[in-house]
Amino acid sequence: MADFEKLNERELENAAGGQSGAGVYKRVTHLKAEYLPVRNAPVEDPANEIKGTQLRNGDVVLITGATVRGTTAGGGKAAYVWVFVPRTGASGYVNTEFLA
Repeated sequence: MADFEKLNERELENAAGGQSGAGVYKRVTHLKAEYLPVRNAPVEDPANEIKGTQLRNGDVVLITGATVRGTTAGGGKAAYVWVFVPRTGASGYVNTEFLA
């Protein structure tokens, strides 16, 4: 299993759009793919997608946990945050690149 590291305060604030900490609502934006998956681990892998939690542009999520560094499908680094999805009632990791 991959080793995940927590972001420092500055990275956390940048990843969360200038706001750190839980309790911040964010909107899904800039999706070019059909959907943004909510994942059970901060790794871009179809095996860790939580079924029934596909996010679309305009969906709202509530940040409820820490932001961590994970990996993309190409092996690059990405920031993921633990969120609650009010529309589905599910929680999981979402790539912060698509939250505003």
